[in-house]
Amino acid sequence: MKPLKPILLVLVSAIVFTLIFYKQALGLNVLIYELLVIAYLSITKQIKWRELNYFITASGVLLTVVFTVLHHSSLSFFVNFLLFILFVGVMIAPELRSPINSLKISIFNLFSSPINYRNEYIENNASKKRSRINLRRLGIFVVPLIIIFTFIFLYSLSSHNFSAFMNDIADFISEKTSFLLDYVDFWLIVTFAIGFVISAFIFIRKHIKSIILNEQRQSDELARERLKHTLDFKFFALKNEYKSAVFLFGALNALLLTLNILDIDTVWFNFEWEGQYLKYFVHFGTYVLIASIILSIALVLYFFRNNLNFYPNNKLLKVLCYVWLAQNIILAISVGIRNWHYIEHFALAYKRIGVLFFLLLAVFGLMTVVKKVRDRKSYFYVARINSVAWIVVFTLAAGVNWDKIIAKYNFRNADQSFVHLNFLATLSDSALPELDKSQNQLSNIQVVQEEKFSPFMKSGSSSINLYSRVYMTPEQYYNRIQVRKHAFKSKWESKGFLAWNWAEHQAYEELFGSD
Repeated sequence: MKPLKPILLVLVSAIVFTLIFYKQALGLNVLIYELLVIAYLSITKQIKWRELNYFITASGVLLTVVFTVLHHSSLSFFVNFLLFILFVGVMIAPELRSPINSLKISIFNLFSSPINYRNEYIENNASKKRSRINLRRLGIFVVPLIIIFTFIFLYSLSSHNFSAFMNDIADFISEKTSFLLDYVDFWLIVTFAIGFVISAFIFIRKHIKSIILNEQRQSDELARERLKHTLDFKFFALKNEYKSAVFLFGALNALLLTLNILDIDTVWFNFEWEGQYLKYFVHFGTYVLIASIILSIALVLYFFRNNLNFYPNNKLLKVLCYVWLAQNIILAISVGIRNWHYIEHFALAYKRIGVLFFLLLAVFGLMTVVKKVRDRKSYFYVARINSVAWIVVFTLAAGVNWDKIIAKYNFRNADQSFVHLNFLATLSDSALPELDKSQNQLSNIQVVQEEKFSPFMKSGSSSINLYSRVYMTPEQYYNRIQVRKHAFKSKWESKGFLAWNWAEHQAYEELFGSD
């Protein structure tokens, strides 16, 4: 099939986008649009399915867009959007090896897409000088307005308060300009503008030579910089750097060994919970330890950035670095055990799950740095491999409805872990069946919770019980969930086919299927 001209294709795509997204919540419409895009690109042979980078990124887009329909979570939409940007980056420059560079070139195209469309139009109408001048003048205002409307749309999706605020502004404008707005639909224009930007981004793809040339100069293998005899002082500087690195990593290993021994004793084997709040133990301690792991990786990358990799008799430094990195893996395990103690006593939450994924990536990152030192790999190699790992982990994480898991786990372990009703009441609508508990169930949970946690939550001499003052009562939680159920029922029943998704459909059937 012969591709349509980009100018026409962008307009057709923007119209299709408007038809399926106008006044619709996100749901099947995202799946439909992305399937149409990938189908068109496949039919016109712009996607080379036999090439690995095309196959992986296009498959990733298809997989994660299915996740958006299955789970309807913010994470699934974010990962799908990320992979779609990466996919377009591969379409722009398939020769790029690093996902980071593919994202760079793609993001640049996203923000310059209206300009790219204008330039494409001018190139196709080069003989029409008047049109060129008018378009340039128009572009001064149109391009920024399109970008502004795009961000209004994104911010409205992320914040109900911002969405309400923008609706108030739209209502005010509508009231003051009703004689015009009888013929103009504000949100129709916004939807078309967003569709236009996205369509231009997909179908008018421009190479960024600086990014491509910069990567072409990069290699996975570290190249030795030969020192001239006239620059012997550089060798002595390298020797001093070697001595400094040996001293530094020797001292740091001793410090970290002390910390690891203490953690193995107090965190791994002899941890005892005495009712204390573990926020400092986990939150502050975890963040500091994570920062130290990142700094540890940065230190090794710094010292092994160039010729120290080729310095004669650098075996001692390499051994010290291997021990240092291995100790950081032990430190990461300690952080994971801290986090597990927190989950055991204070149940699941987003950050606690996030810490587990981050630690998995941190350990992988430490292992790639070991390979970098051993095999004399470049920083480009470390960044490339780790960026792939991050994308894989994000994709896997997007395949789970974490809200449902959190709700199920936290209530199932209410006799052992703290049940934070305030937090649970904020989980997504798809988790409402797990959040919907009877007043009797909530009262029984409250009795256990107060017995287990309340005695340790006094506010000093005043002896005011912080439990009842800070956290929701069963009655408050029950009422909040009932209000949310009613709102969810009304919202779901008003949704059209294009906004359908499995997660909320299943929740509706479980809550109201027999009505």
